This record gives sequence, structure tokens and C-alpha cells, in this order.
Amino acid sequence: MLRKMIVKQEKVIILILSLLLIAPMNLYAESHEEQESAPWYQFEVLVFRRIAPGAGSTEGWALDPGIPDQEQSLQLSPGPLTEDGQPIAYRALPAEEKSLTEAWGAMRRSRDYRPLYHTAWRQPVAHPDQAIPIHISLASKRKSAFEEPLPILEGNIKFGIKRYLHLETDLLLRVEEDQTLNEAEYDPGPQNYRMQEKRRMRSGKLHYLDHPVLGILAIATRYEMPAPPEEPEPEAELIETTPEPSTESQQPETKVPNTQ
Repeated sequence: MLRKMIVKQEKVIILILSLLLIAPMNLYAESHEEQESAPWYQFEVLVFRRIAPGAGSTEGWALDPGIPDQEQSLQLSPGPLTEDGQPIAYRALPAEEKSLTEAWGAMRRSRDYRPLYHTAWRQPVAHPDQAIPIHISLASKRKSAFEEPLPILEGNIKFGIKRYLHLETDLLLRVEEDQTLNEAEYDPGPQNYRMQEKRRMRSGKLHYLDHPVLGILAIATRYEMPAPPEEPEPEAELIETTPEPSTESQQPETKVPNTQ
């Protein structure tokens, strides 16, 4: 009786271990399927600065707000947008693919705003916890003591999806001299402004992220993957056949009896 109980417990333990080994494989398969079936979106982002008199002057700004972590961020790359008829993710789109070009031009002519950064790209969208941050950087014309361009704007912008699209930004703006103050106001000198915002988005709608000094226009549009090219139908294979012998040649030869 005791031996039967031990054998039974061993079978239960083996079953539990088998389930524990199979479970990670199932989780990997499910996550792989989710990644393969992740929806694609086209994103467009325009970052601008407020330069109206007094912009940001009523806020208390930290002397050292920290620097966005860009270790895991991905930089958009130029190059072909498709390969074998299929889109390539994280490729910077050309100007004709952008919809906020007029907004950029209007801000350049404005006395209250200055456009800083404008880009667009396509990508599959994952859960916000697994989304890849997009690297954003704008260099100054001035150089540091090491003759390297000083970044005016740097940080990340990240899109993810759960039930809705989610936008997360972490940007740092370095202002060497404050041009938002009136002549009679005190200029505190170089100042860093950090923008950390989260926003739920709707596809096809233009969204505006507000900040005392910075601003972001963002739009996300569902991108339909092109259908794979149709494979040509295989040509009919010619099969050589040997003609069957005539039925007449198969008939036995009939001998005529000699009547003589």
C-alpha cells in the first residue's frame, strides 16, 4: 500500500514538473504570436517651443531636472521604406508622407512658437510595457569645450497599445538664454526644461500635449499592411505519352483457306 502511494506521488510530481516546463514555452508562443500579429500604425510628431513673452516664467523650474534615459531608445533611420513589398519598421518617412508640414510652416512664421523637431515613421505597436522608445535629438549650432554640438532637445517618445493607444514622452530642452522675458524682467540665464507626459490617444485624431515651455502635436493613423504579392501559377507540365497501338494491328491475322 505504501509503495503504491509513493508511486502515485512520484507521478503527480512528474506531471507538475512537465507543466512547469511546458508553460514557459506556451507563454513564448503566445508572445511571439502577439508580436507577429501586432497592429501597424503611422506616427507623426512635431515638437515646438513657446517663445511668447513670459512663457514659463510663472513656474518654478528645477536647476537639474535630470536627463532622459536613452539607453534603450531607437533612432529612426533613413532608407527604403519597403523590402519585397513589405514595410520596414522605424524608417523616417519623407516630407510627402507627413501631414503636419503646414503646421510647421505656420509656427516658423509665428512670434509665439518655434518648431524644433518634426518626424514620422511606421511601426508595429506593442503593449506599453514592451514598447520601444524613439530617440529624439536636436543639436545646437554652438559647440561645447570639446568641439561637440550641444543638444538643444533630447529625449524619448514612446507609443504603446492596450485598449487604447498610449503616448509617453520624456524630453529635455536646454535654453542657453531666455528669449521669453521682457527687457525689464530678470533673465535667470541658462535653463533646462523637462517634459514628462502621458496621454491616451485615438487613432486618426490630432493630439496636443501642453507644457509651459514645450508643446507636442502628435497623430497616429492605423496602417494597413499591403497584401503579399501573388505567386504566379505554375505552368502546366507537359507529359510525353506513347501512343497506344492501333486496334487493327492488334487483330490476329486471318488465313484464307486454300480451296484448291
